[in-house]
Amino acid sequence: MGSTDLQKKVGQLFAVGFHGHEPSPEVKTLIHDYHVGSIVVFSRNFENGEQLLALTSALQREARLAGHERPLLIGIDQENGLVTRISPPIATQVPGPMALGATHDPELAYQAGKLTGETLGFFGVNMNYAPVCDINSEPLNPVIGVRSPGDDPEFVGRFASAAARGLREKNIVPSVKHFPGHGDTATDSHYGLPVIPKTRDQLERCELIPFRRAVAEGIETLMTAHISLPSIDDTLPATLSPKALGILRNDMAYDGMIITDCLEMDGIRSTIGTEKGSVLALQAGSDSVMLCHTFDVQVASIKRVCEAVESGNLSLSRLDEACRRVAHVKDKFLDWDTALHQKELKDLDTINSRASPLCQEIYERSVSVVRDTKGTLPLSNTSKVVFLFPGGTIPVGGAVDGEGMGRQGSYKASPYLDVLRLHNPSVTEIKYKESGLSGEQWSDVKTADAVIFVSINGTEAPYQQSLGNQLPQHVKNLIFVAACSPYDFLETPEVQTYLTTYEPTIEAFTMAAGIIFGQMTPNGSLPISQGTPKRSASLTSFDATKDLDDVVSLWNEVFPTYALPGEGLRILVDRKNGHHFVARVGTKLVGFCLAYLNSFGPPSTVHIAVLAVSEAHQGKGIGTSLLTETRSYFRNEFGINVIDLGSSFPRFWPGIPRDLPESVQNFFTRRGFRLSPLESRSVDLYQDIRNFNAPEKYVTRAQERGFRFAPLQSEDYEACLVGQRKNFSDKAGWVEAYVALHPSKYPSCVMTAFDSQGQQVGWTLMLPPCPELNAGWAFPQTCGPNTGLIGCVGVDADYRASGIGLALISHALENMKQRGIEGVFVDWVALKGWYEQVGFDVWRSYRPGKI
Repeated sequence: MGSTDLQKKVGQLFAVGFHGHEPSPEVKTLIHDYHVGSIVVFSRNFENGEQLLALTSALQREARLAGHERPLLIGIDQENGLVTRISPPIATQVPGPMALGATHDPELAYQAGKLTGETLGFFGVNMNYAPVCDINSEPLNPVIGVRSPGDDPEFVGRFASAAARGLREKNIVPSVKHFPGHGDTATDSHYGLPVIPKTRDQLERCELIPFRRAVAEGIETLMTAHISLPSIDDTLPATLSPKALGILRNDMAYDGMIITDCLEMDGIRSTIGTEKGSVLALQAGSDSVMLCHTFDVQVASIKRVCEAVESGNLSLSRLDEACRRVAHVKDKFLDWDTALHQKELKDLDTINSRASPLCQEIYERSVSVVRDTKGTLPLSNTSKVVFLFPGGTIPVGGAVDGEGMGRQGSYKASPYLDVLRLHNPSVTEIKYKESGLSGEQWSDVKTADAVIFVSINGTEAPYQQSLGNQLPQHVKNLIFVAACSPYDFLETPEVQTYLTTYEPTIEAFTMAAGIIFGQMTPNGSLPISQGTPKRSASLTSFDATKDLDDVVSLWNEVFPTYALPGEGLRILVDRKNGHHFVARVGTKLVGFCLAYLNSFGPPSTVHIAVLAVSEAHQGKGIGTSLLTETRSYFRNEFGINVIDLGSSFPRFWPGIPRDLPESVQNFFTRRGFRLSPLESRSVDLYQDIRNFNAPEKYVTRAQERGFRFAPLQSEDYEACLVGQRKNFSDKAGWVEAYVALHPSKYPSCVMTAFDSQGQQVGWTLMLPPCPELNAGWAFPQTCGPNTGLIGCVGVDADYRASGIGLALISHALENMKQRGIEGVFVDWVALKGWYEQVGFDVWRSYRPGKI
């Protein structure tokens, strides 16, 4: 590969920003000479809608002129609310993540996602660096805050999933962020490298939960975070860490496109360095490197990656893999006809007019009155009201107005005052600053009928905290409005009337003003916790002496169509390789999770075989808690991070029974389980064999080829085990099933195929209804009291496709029929139509999964 070709191939893996309202000479160079694959657009790149339309169209024309095979990905941070790049008057202001969280209605997040997607698509922006999957578990977080829907992992996952679905439906590439979770830090990675000293288990219980759900639901792209996780990698930040990204690539089996956050942020630039970081990011498993600001750095980083490829420090296979993933996203979402289509700005009016009622509804359902213990609300529209608005430095984070370059944002008070004066024309305004209030201002405050005090991220602004803490001592009717972070005075009991809008937008504040003056009814409620939430159930490890009978009872309540004899179920549950958890409310057992460790050769595998919660206690987080504790146990005790959904030995279901409601499948997907595709086959089979007659063609064909069939005898036992170990040692529990069935103790339990030389070449279990069957397989006995099993059917690798298999099954069925067995069960079958050739039908169908 020539240096120019390599340079263009590498360029596809870069997402670059630039300065100016039209394609600059620098970005044209990047498009033509380096074939950069993605462009990042900021508010700095346009002042009006006409400019943005012209800009994206011009960028795509440059790419087409430069010979790009596929259109550019043009991305933007349109999280809405606090981080809104395309804002009024260009487009309707859409409520942000925490405002949506305060509605507690993910359907509204979906609708907002669709609306955002429609707006972005109109402007030729085809990728959104959203939704945010960070959990704002640290109230003092300066970089996430209200950019997250809330502080509960499952809650955040629901809203992020809904928003991504809305974007996708409008053909906009969603990109969840910031993996593995930026919520529990008090440092802004735009200005430094946050350190999160959490263990893997702690991350799994919180930060990773929304990302696991996004991956399970097929999220197309994912953005990384510039954070240090010393318990995962004590050398490199997550963005550059193979260990951190290995959680995605290996444990979650994520094969989508990973994009870095901007490597010019101080979290990388001032530590590792941007150019070196570009190479490390790709080595670690990222597929697209974001550089938002500096042309010389962008060019140098591309060249550094090319040098790494040429020197072998970055393998061609890794380069090809990244290019494949970028191309896959482009092929799914982009085409040249759409990219080059000219739109008319007047069509934007239709989108905005459709958006306004939805956004109004969301704001009406989000702005929250946290408390009004003195009944101060509503205020009179003729009372003397003083409006205190922060006039000093307002901390809003590097992702907002500064767009990552450290410029501090500011908000003008006058529009907020204008909103209040619509209700009370006599409201007067005081902008309070770091110097505090003057004597005259204090006099105005003390003599007012009421004071409205606004804070904007007051926890990060000492002057806001200082004045806010003084006011309750001097003002009788005092209303606090947290116009961004709800945490500002949340835990200050002296603040007795407290509203929060979750974002410093005029639209949100307009709703707050309506509530203050009695024109609107508050409907929102905090999407963050106050105090320590109480668990709905207590979880403990399974104890057979006190839990077994209750598990049997609950099983038959929850699974009436899979009712099992009590004694048989007790044997299946109480096993040495079982590591179960139960949930109780008071003394009543309301849920259980049955999990089994398979130790049949490395690596050890864990199967979650059964999860059950009583109907009366579903929807209360009990099932989720059982899964969390089970996974945590195996992670901490055995170092196992990947768990299978389905069972090996003992055999229950090989996945989620498809005859259960679809909501059951959704439950597991939403908790991060990657289920098999809907079109895949995993079934149990059954046949009534009382009138079975072996198909002549299979029996005759095998006989003509010199094969004979007979039940395994004691003298052939050791040779049978040799054959199993040779062919099937990779299948957990398979060899052990044959080891346990010595013919002297279990006659006629294995049918064997022999070649013309007398060598064993095929085997199948053919178990009668007996304790050994019921101790290993749960469901044959549900098909009738005289049901046996065919299982572990295998042919020696040297004899496959020799016409043995169906003849082997036919002989086994004839033998079982002669022994008086009436029905035969075959479990966990992927082959379609094979067993059916000898009369089997599907009994149940399943979806296996992993997490």
